[in-house]
Amino acid sequence: MEQNIKHVGVVGAGVMGAAIAAQLANVGIETVLLDIVPTGDPTPKEQKKGVTKESAQFRNKLATTGVQTALKAKPASFYLPQNQKLIRVGNLQDDLKLLSDVDWIIEVIIERLDIKQKLFEQIETVLKPGTIISSNTSGISAEAMCEGRSEAFRQHFAITHFFNPPRYMKLLEIVPGPETKPEVTALLAEVCDRRIGKGIVWAKDTPNFVANRVGVFSMYSAIKTMQEMNLSVEAIDQLTGPVIGHPKSASFRTADLVGLDTLVHVADNVYDGVPQDEQREVFKTPEMIKTMVDKGLLGEKTKAGFYKKGKDESGKRQILSLDYETFEYRPKAKVKFGSLSAAKAAEGTTGKINALYYAPDDAGKFTFKTISETLIYSANRLFEIADDIVNIDNAMKWGFAWKLGPFETWDAVGVSKSAAKMKKSGMAVPKWVEEMLEAGNETFYKTQNGQLGFYDPKSKEYKPVEQQPGVILLPSLKDRQKTIAENPGASLIDIGDGVACLEFHTKMNALGQDIISMFAKAKEIVSKDFTGLVIANHGTNFCVGANLALILFALQEEEWDDLDFLIRTLQNVLMDLKYMDKPVVAAPAGMALGGGCEVCLAADRVRYAAETYMGLVEVGVGLLPAGGGTKELLLRNTAGVFDVAKGGLYPRQIDLMPYIARAFETIAMAKVATSGPEAVALGLLREPTDRMTVNRDYLIDDAKKTVLAMDLEGYTPPRPADDIRVGGRNALATIKLGLWSMHKAGFILDHDVTVSTKVAHILCGGDVLENTRVSEQYLLELEREAFLSLCGEPLTQARIQHMLEKGKPLRN
Repeated sequence: MEQNIKHVGVVGAGVMGAAIAAQLANVGIETVLLDIVPTGDPTPKEQKKGVTKESAQFRNKLATTGVQTALKAKPASFYLPQNQKLIRVGNLQDDLKLLSDVDWIIEVIIERLDIKQKLFEQIETVLKPGTIISSNTSGISAEAMCEGRSEAFRQHFAITHFFNPPRYMKLLEIVPGPETKPEVTALLAEVCDRRIGKGIVWAKDTPNFVANRVGVFSMYSAIKTMQEMNLSVEAIDQLTGPVIGHPKSASFRTADLVGLDTLVHVADNVYDGVPQDEQREVFKTPEMIKTMVDKGLLGEKTKAGFYKKGKDESGKRQILSLDYETFEYRPKAKVKFGSLSAAKAAEGTTGKINALYYAPDDAGKFTFKTISETLIYSANRLFEIADDIVNIDNAMKWGFAWKLGPFETWDAVGVSKSAAKMKKSGMAVPKWVEEMLEAGNETFYKTQNGQLGFYDPKSKEYKPVEQQPGVILLPSLKDRQKTIAENPGASLIDIGDGVACLEFHTKMNALGQDIISMFAKAKEIVSKDFTGLVIANHGTNFCVGANLALILFALQEEEWDDLDFLIRTLQNVLMDLKYMDKPVVAAPAGMALGGGCEVCLAADRVRYAAETYMGLVEVGVGLLPAGGGTKELLLRNTAGVFDVAKGGLYPRQIDLMPYIARAFETIAMAKVATSGPEAVALGLLREPTDRMTVNRDYLIDDAKKTVLAMDLEGYTPPRPADDIRVGGRNALATIKLGLWSMHKAGFILDHDVTVSTKVAHILCGGDVLENTRVSEQYLLELEREAFLSLCGEPLTQARIQHMLEKGKPLRN
């Protein structure tokens, strides 16, 4: 189709519709958001303002409320609040004609076929030729929704099933109707993949499609097994969460978030729609769930479900869990299983799953039964809900946040070994899986010559897993012998076209000696043999900062010289990175905190993922950015002031204080951007040189293209700054006065004053006169001195210890 999608209409401004509109606005797509006209009359408060039933304010109320709800959502639906300006609200009676100017209409209304069909009849009266129409239904048939519509409508209709919340959940299931043109689904896939940031799963037009079909089966199987084994709600959530590669919300916290009424609706849709399903009875809602719905225990929306918040006898907040026998709440009990403890201590997701799956205790029996049933069910649904195992695995990883899809999980526990155990337990292993094993194929996935393949039962062969153009997979490159240098913490990899990639692979990608030494090696190799360098990895987080355990050990052992050497070395390698003779592009995604943020600040440019959470957070553990971060934030915040200078003569009339204050607030308050665009707003990233990639899959390739473009333009490395004008002791006195006021009012403690004063001392250039000019190296010396002095503070050590033990800062 020779068209692009520039304008979109979303019909239905509930939580999901408004959140979809927000994500479209996030990526720069102008959106019309429509809903029905409210029934009844304006509220007394509205009437006092002159609002009548004919007022646009009243008639557009539902759409306006939807946007306001999205603005208040946690986690945030918008990258930045101002993105709401790209959404135009209206109502279906007065503004239906607005849909005649859009390229794509997304229906997001109540899950009732008759109401959807009536809406589509209305929409068709204003459709311009070529407009794509899609439904966000979670399970209603595409064929049924198209009944009675014109041929043009049917040819341009598909299901686009977003998962909630649409900004964060990668999955988008696309389901074509019987007459949908291939070019329509191709355009939807391209736009949703590259521009909106979705992972596309091609699903069949069957009840609940892929993810919900398998996911609800898995959840109901867990409930049934829990009751059979008389296990508690909290025990099941311990066994079905991170320990098997599932999210922390596990089974029942997830049910509470989704809403038990919604869960029942989805399950009933399968039960009613697939009478031939051999596991149909599993989808029959358990009496326990029916009772909870009848009692209004729907989860988050009613403040009570499997869990609810309460208080103990002393008034301290606590989480209560449901006793499903009495339907009363009690304090959560500690869960103790030997195999669970062993699984938590095991290395990696595969190790953890195996430790539980083959364990003989109740935790092992539960895990074996529920995982096996899900694996068998998934295998039996192949070709019914999706054409290959890759789509099923991706649906569960992207829609339910599983680390491993069903077939990847089966590989992890050993297909042959687990199948034998299943058969011994009386389970029926799918025939095609047995045939695969009999043919000598022991896994569902196999890597050959750096190419990942998946088993296809129809051809009885391994087919290549399709890799989208523009996706660079570092493990695949390593398999093809593209590693240039490597140590336990980092690798340097040739990603083609003369560009190298520095990959971190420590725990949480925390900075330690291995990564620091690889920086030095990368500079040497890239300067000599490559066009430029990308710094990226596939980890959940780009880099969470320095290895705090290493720092704490040095503090406890009073190894001050070692600590000084570590900080000095980090400063030196990042300065070398900044002034290297080849372009350097950092490509962060997930958390880029502390030292991870400093790595990005040292790069020439940053190609950041939309979901990048960046900040200089060291004050949270009683320290400050000492890898050049404090210095870089000062330079970035005062860049506009320095740029107006000619010939090195700075205009003395421009007061530096507002710029220093902005940098100070960002560091002293440990501000963390909740999106890449917010990092730009905080001054951590720069426009227009630092650019965003919405779909992280393409991030490394986009960063590589940035390196090549910089080289093509004729890259000239920057020169070290040695003429930086600073605020001096006058600016420092102003900040100290503010800190004194906050301390006197009880907002901050003594230690906070100490840490913040050190930050201010660096940002103001130390104890010097206003407008003194200093060098970058001078500011780095101030950073290092301040960092080491704070390391000697007893409360700093306590804060580091707390962070390591609890995973969060020690609050005042």
